[in-house]
Amino acid sequence: MNTSRRNARGEASLQRILESTVQLVSRYGYDNTTIARIVRATERPASSIYWFFENKDELITAALENSYSHVAPARRPWDKFDPERPLLDQLREELEPELRASESEDPLRLGIMLALEGSAANSKIQEPFQRRRTGAQRRIEAWWEDAFAAQCADEGFDRTAGVGWMGRLTMAFLDGHYISDVAVEDRDAAQRSTIVAHALAGAYEVLTRRPEHLVHERDTATASSVQPHTAETAPKAPNLLHVTRALVAEHGYEGATMSRICEASGMKRSSIYWRYKDKDALIKAAVAEPFLELLAPLRELPSTSKHWLEELSSALTKVMSGAQEHPDTVKSGLLLKLQRWDPPTSGGSAVLAGTASVENQLAVWFEEVLPAAEAKDAISVHLAWIVARLCEGLMLGSALGHPVASNAVAGILVPMLSKALERWQSKV
Repeated sequence: MNTSRRNARGEASLQRILESTVQLVSRYGYDNTTIARIVRATERPASSIYWFFENKDELITAALENSYSHVAPARRPWDKFDPERPLLDQLREELEPELRASESEDPLRLGIMLALEGSAANSKIQEPFQRRRTGAQRRIEAWWEDAFAAQCADEGFDRTAGVGWMGRLTMAFLDGHYISDVAVEDRDAAQRSTIVAHALAGAYEVLTRRPEHLVHERDTATASSVQPHTAETAPKAPNLLHVTRALVAEHGYEGATMSRICEASGMKRSSIYWRYKDKDALIKAAVAEPFLELLAPLRELPSTSKHWLEELSSALTKVMSGAQEHPDTVKSGLLLKLQRWDPPTSGGSAVLAGTASVENQLAVWFEEVLPAAEAKDAISVHLAWIVARLCEGLMLGSALGHPVASNAVAGILVPMLSKALERWQSKV
């Protein structure tokens, strides 16, 4: 951006351009936010925009940087682990502010959207979000590194895998929160921070005991997993739903135009409209329904099982395996969930309603399988929230090219939920 021209042309005009650009990207995504749209939204001629910026990418990058600077956090999260204080107390203090929904999360949600949209993958617009995300990941891992150092004094103990696991799990909970929690009551944020702290502490305790099978699973996860922005295996002949799903993953809802769908599928508009009422109905069938099908194992848990933790772990294994096999389904589904349209699209509404239904069914299932003494104090609702957010966060990581072995995730879920249940009654 030309700062000398910025001073000459006025801060007010520039600010309007930046704010309008963020609003447009939030609605239309990277691919379909054009200079022409920005011109119409700002009522400024294109020459005014090019006065400040050389191209669309430079403008969007500056707009994203501006949105982050306007919501600078009041505290630096995950700054330092204190070995003299209880781990659980520190975790709760770190998590509660993070799990409160606020306007400061809107830029993070937008950053996740752009990270998922394939056409934006190699653009410089990724830099503002990726820089902050990488910084947050490093702070969280450094925090856990200090925690492991305080607990595992044995010089022969390799903390690398444990730190990586705890960093990944912590980020997964936060990512799931950013994706799904637009409004959160203060009481819910406090209770969720408590139970997530218990769950993370349970995983930490297991990892301090050198669980070789978990370390091995994680280290070999990427060998057979999908890579970032890799399309699903296409059928030999173009398939309308497959093509539509891939285009949404690559270009977003708006960018998956009927022209692109017709060209990629080899079908005429009339043939498509004979099957589907409109583009929205097509995208619902191509994206929302397959995405929700990935979560089906969480709907099919047996209500009378005495081995409920093992059943839940098995279901989560199936969900994560499906997510890794179908990256376009995950990316396009999460894009529909993140784009808050007004009025909402039928595909986006289906994803929102479907994921909420899965979470509600999980809460009912927990009430059925837990002993009565453990099911009180809304523990069932919070356990359902934990599973849903962890699942979405790990699915996001897989879609962005950072998968973890599904069997290992399932294995670590058992101690996480066991520890949460064990300590819930005395800590709430």
